This record gives sequence, C-alpha cells and structure tokens, in this order.
Amino acid sequence: MPEASWLPDPSGAHELRYWSGLGWTEHVSDRGTQGQDPPPAELPPPFDAVVPPPPVPAAAPAGKLGWKDRLKQVADQGRALADQGKQKLAEQHAKRTEQWADDPATLWFGESRNAATSATGVATARYRITKDRVWVESGLLGTRTESVPLWAIRDMDVRQAVWQRGKDIGDVVLDLEDPAYGTNQDAFTLTGSIDGTTSGQVVLDDVEGPYAVLDLLAPLVSEARTRKTVERQSQYLHVNPGMAGAALGAPAAPAAPPPPAEPRPDLADQLRKLATLRDEGILSEEEFSAQKARLLGS
Repeated sequence: MPEASWLPDPSGAHELRYWSGLGWTEHVSDRGTQGQDPPPAELPPPFDAVVPPPPVPAAAPAGKLGWKDRLKQVADQGRALADQGKQKLAEQHAKRTEQWADDPATLWFGESRNAATSATGVATARYRITKDRVWVESGLLGTRTESVPLWAIRDMDVRQAVWQRGKDIGDVVLDLEDPAYGTNQDAFTLTGSIDGTTSGQVVLDDVEGPYAVLDLLAPLVSEARTRKTVERQSQYLHVNPGMAGAALGAPAAPAAPPPPAEPRPDLADQLRKLATLRDEGILSEEEFSAQKARLLGS
C-alpha cells in the first residue's frame, strides 16, 4: 500500500483525494483549492504511484495588503467620512433651526424637501420669513445666506407638480421689483463656488404647505410696500418741497405778484432842475443840452 499522500480521486468527482495510508479520506482538492467530500463506498485502493500534494496559495507578506483589501479599506474610509460629514451637517442644521425657533422675529421657517434631501437626509436649502425679510440659506459643503426685503416683492405665486400635490409640497415663487435682488440659487456648487448671475426671482422650492406660506406673506408684503411708498414720497417732497401740495392733491398756491414798479420822475420837473443847474453855472450849456436830449430821448 502507498504511504499517506494526495492521489488521483478514484471516484472521478475531484482531481485529488487524500489517501491516509489506510483508506481514502473526505479531504479533496480541485485546482489547488481544498475541500471536503466524503468518499463513496467501495473505492478501489490506489496504485503505488505517488502524486505530489497540490500547491498552497502563497500568502501575502506580513504587513502588506492585496489590492482587493486596499480597495475595500479605501471604500470603508470613504463611507466613514461621508457618515461623519452628514452627521455634522445635521447637527449644524438642528442648531440653526433651534436658533430660528427661539427668535421672536421669526414668523415661519422651513426647508427644501426634494430628491437630494431624501437621498442625503440633509436639506440643500432652508428658508425663513421675518417681519421685514425673506431669508434663504443654501449649500451642503458651504452655506450662502441671502435676504430679500418684503417691499421688493412685486408678485407671488405657487407652482405644484402633480406628484407634489398629494404631499402638500410646492414652490413659492417671489417675483421681485428689482432683478438685482434675486440670485440664482442653483449656482452654489459643491466646490463652494457661486455664480453671480441674477434671475429677478426668489424661489422657496419644495416647501411644505406652500399656500399657507403664501397666505402668510400676502399681508406682510402689502404692508411693507405701502410703507415703502410713503417713505419714497416723503424723501421726494424733502428734496422738492414745492411739490408737497401737488403730491397731496391740494391746488397749488398762486404765485406772488411782482413788486410794483417805481414811479417814473416827472419830465417837466427834471427839465426845470437841469435849467436851474445851468443858470447857477453848475452845468455848461453843452452839458445841459446833452442831459436834456437824454431825457427827451428816453
């Protein structure tokens, strides 16, 4: 009988089977991969030829990782960093929400509930309404804050897609009196760069209860625009005080009459005075004649 060694599997199910010297065992090998498979009954004994044992895959040197292990390690580190970043953002947003809730000037606040929010768990934009302004904070890796005075809002509307109506979500669109007040809110990139183009609008996108937000804004905007109109009229009248009556609808005061013209001296009296000056020798005959011609020519 051959000594214990790896020999061709007589059952044909595997390449090699281990012969213990006394009988076939369950240890098998296929292309260098070892496994276990109980031998069928009544396997014939091996021949005397001995087959060398299958090669054992070389292990990686101690302290070094294969490329698959390194790739997995990098992926795990990336996921850990992403989770830490999301947690930090969530903490920052929670702190900001608490500050807004405690501020007595806050009348409403909300956030964008779009696909990005659902995927990351963090809103890409947050909104706040105070007594005189609409505030917008946007960005993930950085935050851009902008505000619009209520008096600058010229018109308002709500946009709702079909899929938004069932969730009571929509966009509140604010058309502005001056396009310079509206910045492109989609221009804030993940690298932190900001596109400075203007749109003339501010959009509170994907907010809950958009019509309730519109109902809140309507009287605030109307009051703010009325105050701004009065303020502008006051400034105009300060610079142009003569327009005060016209601005208030009162008739303009009549213009003051010109001052009365001084009475012309009597011509005969002037001639008599010239003759007296000539007779007294104060005026020569030539001077008398010149003055007389002047008076008569006038």
